[in-house]
Amino acid sequence: MSNRLIVYGDIHGCLDELILLRQSLDIKTGDVETSVGDFLSKGLQSVKTLRFIRLHKILPVLGNHEDKILRYLKHQDDVNKNPVELNNDEKKIIKNLNSNDINFLNNLPFFLKFGPITILHGGLLNHQKLDSLSKKDKGKLLRLRFLDKNLKFIEFGDEKEDSNFWADIYDGNEGFIVYGHQNFKEVRRSPNAIGIDTGCVYHNKLTAVVFNSLEIDNYSIHSVPTIKR
Repeated sequence: MSNRLIVYGDIHGCLDELILLRQSLDIKTGDVETSVGDFLSKGLQSVKTLRFIRLHKILPVLGNHEDKILRYLKHQDDVNKNPVELNNDEKKIIKNLNSNDINFLNNLPFFLKFGPITILHGGLLNHQKLDSLSKKDKGKLLRLRFLDKNLKFIEFGDEKEDSNFWADIYDGNEGFIVYGHQNFKEVRRSPNAIGIDTGCVYHNKLTAVVFNSLEIDNYSIHSVPTIKR
């Protein structure tokens, strides 16, 4: 395969940076563009980003921020109070979504596989198989960062000095994973995974990893800095 697999990190509504990054990559017919999810919320242009992604046939996986929007929509017509509480930014997103946008969000996959490369948002535990995850497990894995000494899921903020970051102990059982969710100043390389959320919405940069011929040792990293506004 001479075409490239391009995976974008967490975009979070930073559409201008996504456009610049795509321009720098000189996208060609046959390139496959994907994203690790969390293209919505926090940034200035969430809904426009969603529509840009749809227009250009970029293939995102579900991130926890898209999941939150979907969970809110699911309970929107409940008689009781919606159990999902939104901030003002999320309320604005909901207000501006049309039926095509919602349909797109509803069809986001939890993961994507391209040969030996797996794309997902949060993380994975060594004993888990992507094809047989429960709904509860998926909810946790969208938010996975750290594990305790018994290799159990830790809620965000409860990690300690001896906590393990999931990717550092991941054994590769579901392929070489490209993930987002946890933002780093620079790309985080582990033996069987690479984290590419470099905090564009936090004034750092937007990053993509580009694989040639679907080979896990044949990739390059490309970034554009956050635009100062």
